[in-house]
Amino acid sequence: MENILPTVLTVVAVILTIILSVVGVQIILVLSEVKKTLNKVNTTLDEAEAKFNSLISPLQNLGGMASGFQTGVKVFESFTGWLTQRKNDTKKK
Repeated sequence: MENILPTVLTVVAVILTIILSVVGVQIILVLSEVKKTLNKVNTTLDEAEAKFNSLISPLQNLGGMASGFQTGVKVFESFTGWLTQRKNDTKKK
């Protein structure tokens, strides 16, 4: 009875060591798959961001064009106002 206890403990320790080694290897494999998946997701997001930026860029240019047009209209209004004022000033004289 005394000789069987160390043998059982040794067998249990060996079995636990094997099981934990297998679990460790599986964890490493799962983590490597997670890394590959995250790299693919990162690449996809980078491509989506590039496409999104290429779509947004013309809209930003359109906004700049609208701002330039608005400034041109203000200049034209100021010029016509100046002409009208000058015309009124010449009529008064």
